[in-house]
Amino acid sequence: MVDRTDVLIVGAGPAGLAAAIVLARNELQVTVCERSTLPRDKACGEGIMPTGVDHLKSLGAYQHLDPAGCYTLAGIRFHSSAGNQAAGRFREGPGLGVRRTNLSDALRKRADELPGITIIENSRIGDIQELPDGFQVCVGGCHIHARLVAGADGLRSMVRRWARLEGPTQRLRRFGGRQHFRIAPWSPFVEVYQGQGIEAYVTPCANDQVGVAFLWDPPIMGQCGDRQNRLLRLLDNFCELRQRLNGVACCSTFRASGPLHRVATGRCRTGVILIGDAGGYLDACTGEGISLALAQALLLERTVVPQLKGNSNMPTRKELSDFEGGCKRISRPYLIGTKFQLFLCRHPKVADRFVRSVSRNEDIMSRYISAMMGTAKFWPGSRPVFRLLRAFCRPPSGSKT
Repeated sequence: MVDRTDVLIVGAGPAGLAAAIVLARNELQVTVCERSTLPRDKACGEGIMPTGVDHLKSLGAYQHLDPAGCYTLAGIRFHSSAGNQAAGRFREGPGLGVRRTNLSDALRKRADELPGITIIENSRIGDIQELPDGFQVCVGGCHIHARLVAGADGLRSMVRRWARLEGPTQRLRRFGGRQHFRIAPWSPFVEVYQGQGIEAYVTPCANDQVGVAFLWDPPIMGQCGDRQNRLLRLLDNFCELRQRLNGVACCSTFRASGPLHRVATGRCRTGVILIGDAGGYLDACTGEGISLALAQALLLERTVVPQLKGNSNMPTRKELSDFEGGCKRISRPYLIGTKFQLFLCRHPKVADRFVRSVSRNEDIMSRYISAMMGTAKFWPGSRPVFRLLRAFCRPPSGSKT
């Protein structure tokens, strides 16, 4: 027996569940296949930008979040390796620190409210046969016929490889990991600490808990030792942070992932689309991953949904091109901001001067954060840029000129 559905989504992370919600509320039948059990945990920074919070509200999932597993975020504060600090407040409203399991559970509850969604847990995708009118996919012991297959299965996307959309292996091979600590947040900001070839991102995610995410270059990995002492070795790169967390109990299992940089040759082909990290990923240093995934899911409403409702055939590559073009527009600010952040990560002295400069110009810092979210232009105007350059060239206090 073959079950029929309009869309088969592979992966029930935020991208997959959000896509399912958008498709189902437009009266399409959706089957979501997840290889593990929900709610699903993951190595993640767990900070959601204000734009992402708005997307959660648009999806109807925000109301399902457990307030005990959330924390309101005011902005981002950067700590350079030389000890300088600069903060920028969100101009669009508050962000949100939220445990990944809490987010997963909220999206699942919202999906359960919609009759058109079937979620199959603890099942992997098997054989996929392409037919004239869609695909027949083996999921566990069942066969499902779908007009569209959506890959939302993350960095190591099986759908991306099967659809021959896998790009070349990249030279940038950064890794990421995270750990939660049972301590009251000491700041309403996401605190970003820069080290040599490594950064730490502290995100409040409850009244009594913070998550610390690390991003590092391959040479750092060789210094981390085995799993038992990896966390301590990572913290050794941040004196201030290590002292603050000294003696504080961990309240989760350390998780890591990588390499992070993945490339897809495209986000769609006939009958197939890629959503979220499956469609390509550069780095997590700007904290935009969740917001981008939710934005791409909402994009389905005006690009893919009309194609599926307009006829009963498998959508062609051309009919899906609006979705691909929309994803490129959504990702453009993230890519610009991430490349700039990666440059600063590799040039600590330049990064320190940048942090010192924007510390005297908080309005520029706030605008820069908005630009990474796509709500402002990166070019703030000639006067602010001149003011920033003047501050950038000014020698540090107490230095000889």
